[in-house]
Formats: sequence, C-alpha cells, structure tokens
Amino acid sequence: MNKIKSIARKLLGKSAPQPFRIDSVAQTVDGFCIVGWYFTNQIKRISVLDANSKPLASDIIDIERDDVAAATGQSAKGFQITVTTACAIDELMLSVQREDGNSLTSRLTLMGDVVPVESEKISTKSRFSLEYVIAVDGHLCLIGWVLDGGATREFTLNTNKTTYTEHSSFRYTRSDVNNAFSNEPSVTANAGFVLVFSAPEFTSPPSAKDVKLQLTLEGKSEVLVAQHVFDGKADPMTSVQRLLNNWQSASPSQLQQGDIFLPILHGIYPANVSVDISEHTYGEPSFSPSVSVIIPLYGRIDFMRYQLSNFGRNVDKNTVEVIYVLDDPKLADEARKLASELETITAFPFKLIVLSRNVGFGRANNIGVEHASADTLLLLNSDILPKNKGWIESLQESLSKPTAGIVGARLLFEDDTIQHDGMAPMRVKEHPGLWFNDHPKKGWPKHIAYTNQHETECQLLTAACWMLRKEDFVAVGGFDPVYVLGDFEDSDLCLKVEALGKKNVIRHDIELYHLERQSQNLVQPGRWKHNVTVLNAMTYNNRWKDQLRAMTEKV
Repeated sequence: MNKIKSIARKLLGKSAPQPFRIDSVAQTVDGFCIVGWYFTNQIKRISVLDANSKPLASDIIDIERDDVAAATGQSAKGFQITVTTACAIDELMLSVQREDGNSLTSRLTLMGDVVPVESEKISTKSRFSLEYVIAVDGHLCLIGWVLDGGATREFTLNTNKTTYTEHSSFRYTRSDVNNAFSNEPSVTANAGFVLVFSAPEFTSPPSAKDVKLQLTLEGKSEVLVAQHVFDGKADPMTSVQRLLNNWQSASPSQLQQGDIFLPILHGIYPANVSVDISEHTYGEPSFSPSVSVIIPLYGRIDFMRYQLSNFGRNVDKNTVEVIYVLDDPKLADEARKLASELETITAFPFKLIVLSRNVGFGRANNIGVEHASADTLLLLNSDILPKNKGWIESLQESLSKPTAGIVGARLLFEDDTIQHDGMAPMRVKEHPGLWFNDHPKKGWPKHIAYTNQHETECQLLTAACWMLRKEDFVAVGGFDPVYVLGDFEDSDLCLKVEALGKKNVIRHDIELYHLERQSQNLVQPGRWKHNVTVLNAMTYNNRWKDQLRAMTEKV
C-alpha cells in the first residue's frame, strides 16, 4: 500500500499549496498589523472584515515575496495590512477573493510568535521559566516568562563567575503563555521577558546549571535555573531566530525597545570573525586590468554560467578582471566543479575565492576588493545580466570626472519595467520614526520614466551594480559589517562617499537586467528576517537621520 501511495504521489505531484498564508498578526497602538502572502494567479484582492462581515478601512502595502515564488514555483505577492479599529482581534476576519469569484475567510488571532524551544510546552505546574540563554562574547541574553503581569523590573543574574544586576530588559505578551494560563489574564499580560546582561568575563558559553536568575514574585524570592544555553556564534541563523521571532517590531512600544537586541545580534555575527580564504584562477586573466568586477555568491551558483556567457559577448576580457566570492562554504565543492566546467565552455577568465564560513554580503565584497588588481571597482550581484556591449566603458566615462563618487546604472525586470533607477528615503507607517530605502520608479514602464539626461546626481544607489574608485572604497572602510545579513550597507556607504566631497550619479542610459534577490534564494519561516532589517534600519537612522531628513526636504 505504501508503495502504491508513493507511485501515486509521483504521478500526481504534491498537493496544491494553500493560495494564501498569514505569517503574523501584531497589535498596534490603534489596531492591528497583518502580514502574509498570496498567489497572484489565484487571489484577486484581500480585505479585513468586522464581526458583521463589513470591510474595515485598511492600508495595504504590497511586499515582494521572491522567497515564496522560489519555494513554490508560483508568482506570489506579500502584503502588510494595517487596520485602525476598536474591535478585538477575535472579531476580525481576513477575506480573500479568488479569481474564480469565490471567497475565502480566515479568522484572525494574535500570532507569529514561536515557542522558544520547540520541543517543550509551557508547564502549568510552574509560575516562571528561564527557557534559554544565548551567549555571545561579553553578553548573555536570557529569555523566558514569569506570571507577574509584567511588573518585575529588577532581576539578578548569578553565575559561576560573578553576580550581575545591571541589565536591559524587554517585557512582552506571549500567546503560548496566555493559552496555558487562559484563566489568569491579569498575570499573563507581558509575562515574557528578554534580559541582556553585559558579561565581559564570558568569552565562551557557561553551562546551564551555572546560570541562575533571581527575582521576587508575590513577595517571595525565586531562583530560575536556565534550561538551555546556546552558543550564539555556533549556529548564527538559528540564534537570530531564537532572538527575534517573538519581537513584534510593528508594535510602537516594542519598536522603541529594539536597541536591546543589537549587542546580541552583533555578537552572533561579529565583525572580526576569522575566515580562511582560498583563491582559484580559471583561464588566463589580464595582467593589468582597468576594472575589477566583484561578484558575491550565496545560495545559488548557477548564475555564474549565465553571467560568464553574457560577459563573453559583452565584456572585454583583456581589460576586465572578474572575481567571484563564494560566501556559502557548503557549496564549495559544487562551485569549484562548475568553475572548472565553465573554464572549458566559456572563453572568459575569472577567479573564484572560497570562504570557509558565511560572512555576509558586505564583508564578502570587502574580501573581494582586497584581491582586486585594478584601481576601479565594479560591484555586481550574480543575478545581473547586461543588455548590451559598452556598458562598462560608459560607467568608466562617468567615473572619470574628478567629482564622481559612485556610479550606478538603471536596472530592469525581465519585462523591461524598472527595478532600480535610484533610491530615496521613505517612511513606513508600521515603524514610525525610521527611514527606509525606497525605489521610487520601481515597476514603471521605461517610457513613463523617460529622461533626456543620460546622467543625473543621485545620493543613494543600490549596490547590485556600482562602479567606484578602489581608493574611495578603502578610504571609507568598505562595507560596514554592523549591518547584519545585507541591509542598508549600500546606502550607508553611499553617504560615506558623499562625505568625502564626491557626488554619486546614475546612468539612465545604461540598462542591465536584475533578477532581484534570486541570487540569495533564501526561504526561512517566521518574522526574524524582517526584524533584522528593522534593527539594521535603526542603526542606519541613528547614524544618518539628519542627512536622510534633508534629502526629503529637497524634494
């Protein structure tokens, strides 16, 4: 029978995935924020209904979800709905109208937070729990819950090394605790806690039995012993999920406390982590290139095949040096094998630098620049494909001006609509007070964005395609590793180059195709990646908020 079922599954394929999904529902000051996605070929529109099935006024922001498309093979669109209402969450429904005229509804609940240690459930026999500790160099992050209605603010950490009282704390409501103690709503509100202690004595994780948290509950001193201690650097991706999946960054009160996570996040992804580097040369590269092209690889390496084939038609191999930087060690053997094949298939020489660990987009570029031979750099994503010949020479023409800082190009989607024609700061309602990056002309047909100027000044440019002088890149310190997992480091560097007295420009007449974010091919559940972006935005705004405000006032 099992064999028959297996054959049937192969013949019929997998069952069709749900046409939409709600990823998270968070409470805001005056309503709720709902985040999710749907298949664009099946769903026509979405809305929020009240208990009487009447639509509520909502702000809906479309979000690109290339991760869903890559995982399912279907075109998908993400959504972020903010609704202002006095209704309780259990009175609201998400209404989804299908293309075939039928409608689907889904009851809404506050959701999205993850039980910290998935194999364990909340025990109703206890009034508190120190579920786990994330240890990074110099800091300990304690996560758990206590049934005190969020009242406790003083915590003491006792370890085998010393006692700590100074800490940063963050209290929040957890649905798993609410559900386990549903008959005690007065003490479950804000029962969750995140505590960050500066602990310079710890350069390696302590054992769980040596981490004890002392607090006072109902007039009695209690001691909570850690159930688990995790080394934050041992498995960075999982550590970040443990740290951030429960943070409701769309809640203004929680957003204001986001700084608490920064020392742990930077400890999970330390800027000074050592990495072994091996360099491999394929073909006979130019001995005196005028341009070094730096291309990071992560998640997907097949773009090397298409890119090098394109370069063979549109790039002069005698003046250009191409350097791929593999920032994904698990693909090292596969990448070297593909590179050897491409050496015989294509006539375009290149180098492959293999890193022993994942260091992120910014540092991968920095390492590539360290190996660059030319005085001019071209930073390029692996999913960028040039349309025509002469594009590098045109970028060089603009960079030859003494005042030129960074030169960017117009990037297109496959249907020839605009993906990038310069960036600008924008506000997002769900994260008040923060500036994010916007692509103002994104999705426009080219004829609507027509300009008779080949080149215009543009302060912010995407690093998917940049040309700049190596001396300028080095002078500003390259990409700043403080931005974790690739957000805002490009706009940060743009403003640093401007601070040198240079002007950044974009060439509207140079067009390249950008298969946006397909070079990453990452699909991870939960809200943690969005929360990393928000934390990077906080770092970016703390550094540049005055300049960003001035940009918007020029418009």
